[in-house]
Order: sequence, then C-alpha cells, then structure tokens
Amino acid sequence: MLQLPDPTIDLDWSGYVGSIQWHFGEVAKKHPDRICVVETESSEAPERRFTYKQIYEASNVLAHYLHDAGVTNGDVVMIWAHRSVDLVVGMMGILVWLSSLFAISISRPIDILTSLFPSFYKASAATLGILDPAYPPTRQKIYLEVAQPRALINIARATDEAGPLAPIVRRYIDEELQLKAEVPSLRIGDSGVLSGDEVGNEDLFAQVRTKASSPPDTQVGPDSAPTLSFTSGSEGRPKGVLGRHFSLTKYFGWMAETFRLNSESRFTLLSGIAHDPVQRDVFTPLFLGAQLLVPSKEDIQHQKLAEWMRKHKPTITHLTPAMGQILVGGATAKFPSLNMAFFVGDVLTTRDCRSLRGLAVNANIANMYGTTETQQR
Repeated sequence: MLQLPDPTIDLDWSGYVGSIQWHFGEVAKKHPDRICVVETESSEAPERRFTYKQIYEASNVLAHYLHDAGVTNGDVVMIWAHRSVDLVVGMMGILVWLSSLFAISISRPIDILTSLFPSFYKASAATLGILDPAYPPTRQKIYLEVAQPRALINIARATDEAGPLAPIVRRYIDEELQLKAEVPSLRIGDSGVLSGDEVGNEDLFAQVRTKASSPPDTQVGPDSAPTLSFTSGSEGRPKGVLGRHFSLTKYFGWMAETFRLNSESRFTLLSGIAHDPVQRDVFTPLFLGAQLLVPSKEDIQHQKLAEWMRKHKPTITHLTPAMGQILVGGATAKFPSLNMAFFVGDVLTTRDCRSLRGLAVNANIANMYGTTETQQR
C-alpha cells in the first residue's frame, strides 16, 4: 500500500533550514542598514558601499521582472558577468525568483507521486549560470548549448570592459535559443537604484519598481536547483552540474559552525566568476549577514593584491592555489587580519601554505578539495 505524505503538516525535510535567499532576506529585514557589499576604490572609481536593504531591493526588482516575463520552474538564467556588486544583484535576483511550487525529497516511486500530485513534486527553480567574458567565445557558446537558458542578464560593466558578446555567441542566442527575457544593460547606481536598459532608453524596470520591498511570493524546497556550474572540460566537452538548496545551505551552516564564521566576518570576492567557488564567495556572507569585499581588476595581480588585503582587512578568503600564488608572489605587504583561508580546485602544496603564512601570520589554512564534491551534493 502506498502511503502519501499529508500536505498540511510540517514535513521538516530532514533539517532543511531554508533557502539562501530566505536567509538573505531575513538579514535585510532585521539589519537593513548593515553594509552588505563594498566595491573598493580603483584608479578610475571611488569606493562604493551598499547596504543589505539596497541589495535586497535591487534583487527584488530583478526578480519581479523575471517573474513577469514568464521565467519559471526549470528555466536557466545566464549572466554575462563582471566582478562587481552588479554580479551579486544578478545572482540574488535570479535566486529570489523561484517557482511557488515545492520540491520534496522522499523515497517513494516518483513517477506515481508526480502523476497524483504534480503541483507538489515538480522541480521548482529558476537556475543561475554565469558567462565569464574572459573565456573564449567558443567555450561561452558551449555553456549556452549545455544550459539552454531562457533568460539572459547582461551586466553593463562586463560590456564596458570586455565589449559585447562575440558574434558567434550572439548569433547562437538569437537563432537557437528562445529567450523569455533579456536585460540589455544591468547596472546598480551609487544610490542603489537598479537600471537595465542602455542609456537613453525607457526604464526596463518601470512596471516592477513599486514591488522592491518584497520578493515574489515564493517558497523553495530542498531539492530546488539554484545553481548551474560547469566542469573544466579537461576530459572533453564541459558538463553542467546542478546544485541543490539543501546542499548549499547545509554547507554554509556547517562552515559557520566549524570555522566560527559570523556576521562580523569580512569575505573576499576573488574566485573566478564562472568557477563554482564564486558561489561560496557571494552566498556565504549573505547567508550569515556578513560583508563582501570586491576588489577592482587592477588589484588582482602580484604585489597589489597583498596590499589590497592589508588595506581592507578581510578575515575570510576562498582561493585556488593559483590565486594564492598571485596573492603572495613578490609581495611584502602583510595582512594579519586574515584568519581563515580556504583552498579549492587544485593540488595544495606545503610551499603554498608557508608562503601565505609568511604574510598572513594569523591565518588558518583549510584544504577544501573540490567545490562540487564538498558543496553541491
């Protein structure tokens, strides 16, 4: 006899603590004026600081736009990305907009359950993927072929810095994809106001700005898929890897407890923007109500990165061994504020650790191995 769950009771979902965006929203409501993201100064631009309220409201605007455009459960939304506060808004705006259906994980014949209760067992998520302008156009095209996105968000500063999408990529989007929505030029202003059009065009978000104070009315289950990452393709064509809300939020809670991370921590955005450790860079501080420090492109190079660390005093960083070598290579600036460095993605050597500890004398170093294995399962 098949016993079905009672949909009117709390199913607990084996300790599921809620989605990333729910935790982020709770922080924004309780501490709206707390600093969320800091874009540090460069030779061309001053420092910019954004509160949790500003990031929350900008994300809600984008989320409502995607909702009204028909982006729904199972759809992938890609971001033409840039290392900036705009990337944070784009990522959270996609996550905030998720189907109002539930996704429940139980050990029952799923084909029977879905036929009887389709509104309960249908996977429900708009999933985010990232296109890095630094990648070759042929690789960007492969990502689109794998992801088959239904919406595209172009961050204005990605276009400013790297130019528009390459013709081979643009042609594939126009001829092979059936987009429900495209944001031509996403940009958050110094005051926190989000825009999406090219300069001089009509306000893309005009119809949804009044909804900025709250996200679409949604609830997300543990098996909803918030993220799409890609393998390196070292053994052939890159493959897509979906993350689950349960795995991500379980991981962040474990990280916080194990390594004593909290709302006072200061994180760095140093991961490759199309490499899945970027999810840790962005989601961990927003999950905890902490602060995210975003360096300019000119600071991510030998010697200058260590000087940036000394000046801005982050306490937590996620690094690949290659980025760790950039951080310490030729540097003399010490940054004793750093107390935790997590390494992923490649072989970590004793030499790498000693070089880092020479500058970050208080840093504890943890080898987290592969992000896919430790975060997304």
